[in-house]
Amino acid sequence: MIKSIKDFGALGNGVYDDYTAFQRALDSGENEIYIPQGIYPVSETLKIHSNTKIIAEKTAKICMQSTRKRRRNEFLISNSDTEKGNKDIRISGGIWDGLNTLSYNQKANLFDSDGYSGALLNFINVDGLELSDMVLANSVTYYIRMGRVENFKIEDINLVSDNFGANQDGIHFSGGVKRGRVKNVRALSFGQSNDDMIAFNADDCVERVENFDLTRDTIEDITVENVYAENCHSIIRLLSVTAEIKNICLKNIYGGFRCNAINADAARYCKTPIFNDDDYPNGVGKISNVIIDNFTCFPVLELPENFGGTLFKPQTAISLESKADNFKITNFNYITDTKTAKICPALIAKNITNQKLIFDENNITVDSKSETVKINNFKKISII
Repeated sequence: MIKSIKDFGALGNGVYDDYTAFQRALDSGENEIYIPQGIYPVSETLKIHSNTKIIAEKTAKICMQSTRKRRRNEFLISNSDTEKGNKDIRISGGIWDGLNTLSYNQKANLFDSDGYSGALLNFINVDGLELSDMVLANSVTYYIRMGRVENFKIEDINLVSDNFGANQDGIHFSGGVKRGRVKNVRALSFGQSNDDMIAFNADDCVERVENFDLTRDTIEDITVENVYAENCHSIIRLLSVTAEIKNICLKNIYGGFRCNAINADAARYCKTPIFNDDDYPNGVGKISNVIIDNFTCFPVLELPENFGGTLFKPQTAISLESKADNFKITNFNYITDTKTAKICPALIAKNITNQKLIFDENNITVDSKSETVKINNFKKISII
């Protein structure tokens, strides 16, 4: 019979710190742990072991109720052994709340070596991970942070937060993430995610606080289907400088964007760029076999005065400043008028060399990094 978290002493009354009871349950050797309805404050990182399944009621809320300033390698929940690795971890249900307005739950300075990253869920070095039917609320930075995770499934994830902060990625894939499927990821709050909904960051800036303990490495063999965000910063990021992003399939993507619908600019314009352009006269990026189908997007040009997210205007739907091979988009629906498309075109390509862009019935060859190509709209495009 499945053990309830309350069998280990959790109260779920929204006041008592249930961390000790939770961790006792996770350390008990039970393969399945049930979380009934309730509000469960936890003051420390919950560490889940291999071959463990957490099943939470949809209304069960697990909250990051800090009693001190958060530090490096602290999250609401993480796999237990990020160094040697874990296997077969499953979490289903629940509201997982980062309480990002609390003073102790604030992201540290960018290069604070002991600083809190702000990530809500952290999975590093896991083979076999399943996350489903979860509400992820009020993350300081990344809602889900993943590195060196293989054979995973993420399904039916909802993002909720009315407080905006930098680097609020929905799902952040770093180096070594392979063989996975993502389906049904929705931003339910206006303005979320306040960074990338889905980030494929093969070349993260691992020197900054959000990315401590992640690695630069290949990201490959991932399918993403059904992503929804009415008004987010960016929908998809493909960040490659020298590490590969390959064999990626994206389908049924819908969103309004304040920066880009697809950002492949190699992080040139971030606060912490990760390379010097002069060192790469032929351009950067190793993006290959990326297939995108049924992508609907529109620029968000007007925001309320009191809106807490990024306020600069979008410049283009697709920013292509990384080299790509067999990068195809079909059924691309860019919802905008002709006047706006001239200001914010469907695609701007620059800083690339030896690339051919085949869109609708047109061909353009880019030979030099100094060339800039603007395409106001298209239905399909291939980059080779």
